[in-house]
Amino acid sequence: KQPDLSNGEPTRKLPQGVVYGVVRRSDPNEQKEMVVYGWSTNQLKEEMNYIRDVRATLEKVRKRMYGDYDEMRQKIRQLTQELSASQAQQEYLKNHIQTQSTALDSFNATNSALTSDSIGLQKTLVDVTLENSNIKDQMRDLRQTYEASVGQLREKQRQLEVAQVENQLLKMKVESSQQANAEVMREMTKKLYSQYEETLQEEQRKHSAEKEALLEETKSFLKAIEEANEKMEAAEISLEEKDRRIGELDRLIERMEKERHQLQLQLLEHETEMSGEIMDSDKERYQQLEEASTSLRERIRHLDDMVHCQQKKVKQMVEEIESLKKKVQQKQLLILQLLEKISFLEGENNELQSRLDYLIETQAKPEVETREIGVGCDLLPSPTGRTREISIPSRNYTPYTRVLELTTKKTLT
Repeated sequence: KQPDLSNGEPTRKLPQGVVYGVVRRSDPNEQKEMVVYGWSTNQLKEEMNYIRDVRATLEKVRKRMYGDYDEMRQKIRQLTQELSASQAQQEYLKNHIQTQSTALDSFNATNSALTSDSIGLQKTLVDVTLENSNIKDQMRDLRQTYEASVGQLREKQRQLEVAQVENQLLKMKVESSQQANAEVMREMTKKLYSQYEETLQEEQRKHSAEKEALLEETKSFLKAIEEANEKMEAAEISLEEKDRRIGELDRLIERMEKERHQLQLQLLEHETEMSGEIMDSDKERYQQLEEASTSLRERIRHLDDMVHCQQKKVKQMVEEIESLKKKVQQKQLLILQLLEKISFLEGENNELQSRLDYLIETQAKPEVETREIGVGCDLLPSPTGRTREISIPSRNYTPYTRVLELTTKKTLT
């Protein structure tokens, strides 16, 4: 049988999403008691995230402080090495001085012995004396070098003492910073979170305003594209109508040319018949031929005028077609520019969306629910298989070539 832990109170169902912890503590009378605390999962997550951020920041501060401490230790180690090198040099100088002193003593003994020997060895004695003076100079130089080394050693010792003092100061700074770091990090975290919230709200407002402006500008561009398409379609219809009209005028001119040619043949026959000998009985026939010739000349002149008029109309229509072609090309260029602007606006829109997503992702508080806003631009569906190129009616001649051809024919006739 399990013990009853409810102390006579009815058992209650614990709420979901709450974590309980038991804390034992003792009062001044050394009586132990147990206290049960309850935390929600969100509170535990916030505390854990806060503790993790504080630890990471303290680790960075520790690495920075102990990085300076490592530099000081390296300096101290370097000074110690230089000090040991100076001591070794000092011992070497002492040994060298002792060696030189021993050599000097031996040379003095040799000189005294040589002086008592003979006069013939005076030259050798002089040389030895000169060498002895050189050795004295060397000893003097060595003594000066030794004094300079001792001075450098004292300077190194002073630098070592200064480095030790700085090391103590750094240790004190580290201890004081560890004590005050927790409160500073808490205030810094709150400040950074408030700055993140303000920046996010400001960016969302800017994004909404820029989104509306981009949508309005895109709508205006799409409307301009639709109007340009309508004008291009009207220009295409007008071009087809002009081309059909030019074809009809060409056929009419050809018929007039044929009729004029037939009239010229008839006039030539009449003139040939009139150029022969005229009898009295043929006067009436001659008069009829003359009247017919006059009528044919009038008809030919009338046909020439009509052909000239039709040629003017053809030339005018050709000029209109050329101007319509230029307008269509301008409209095509305008449509391409508008499409490029729409693509540029879509790129700016995507960039703004990426910036907003980045700010939302880098937000300090992960529990804040954010709503993703998709920004897009719905373009008008373009029918498949349709191109914006204008189908120009095919001809086997250029417009101005046709006009020049008709003018040349008239001039020759």
